[in-house]
Amino acid sequence: VLHAPYAVDARARARFEQEARIGARIPSDHVVQVVAAGVDQTTHTPWLAMELLSGHDLEQHIARTGPMPLSDVALVMAQLGHALTAAHDAGVVHRDIKPENIFLASSRMLGVPFMVKVLDFGIAKLRTSARSATLAVGTPAYMAPEQTGAQEHIRPPTDVWALGLVVFRMLTAKYYWL
Repeated sequence: VLHAPYAVDARARARFEQEARIGARIPSDHVVQVVAAGVDQTTHTPWLAMELLSGHDLEQHIARTGPMPLSDVALVMAQLGHALTAAHDAGVVHRDIKPENIFLASSRMLGVPFMVKVLDFGIAKLRTSARSATLAVGTPAYMAPEQTGAQEHIRPPTDVWALGLVVFRMLTAKYYWL
């Protein structure tokens, strides 16, 4: 649900609704699925129902285990690449790829240790209208240069920049910029 203080903010409601709409447009098993969305008639609180995931995010995994083996990095990147290719093909740029938005869900497939799920399409933009706002939007440690300036075009390479920083984090358990 969208917390009450934010529910009265039209921009927060719009971002919340956008996440439901955008996630549903992306045909990938590696994007968290939005099952339903709406507004509670009694409280007027916006809500989203997403698939229930068991596991942890990539940042938690790295913090717990340290640098990841190359085979695990390759598996994460293959699944993450599928999700972002599907998003980009649907005209969506995520704009906030970071380990906290990459979930390693328990897998039901034999021989596959985890299923990557991309979370949080709340600040994603459709490519046809994607320009930076006057304020930078995203997580600074993973933001592409074009996200920091007003009127810059946001395109799929924006997400690719963040992917490189995520790979560095997985391989070293360190942040590139620190």
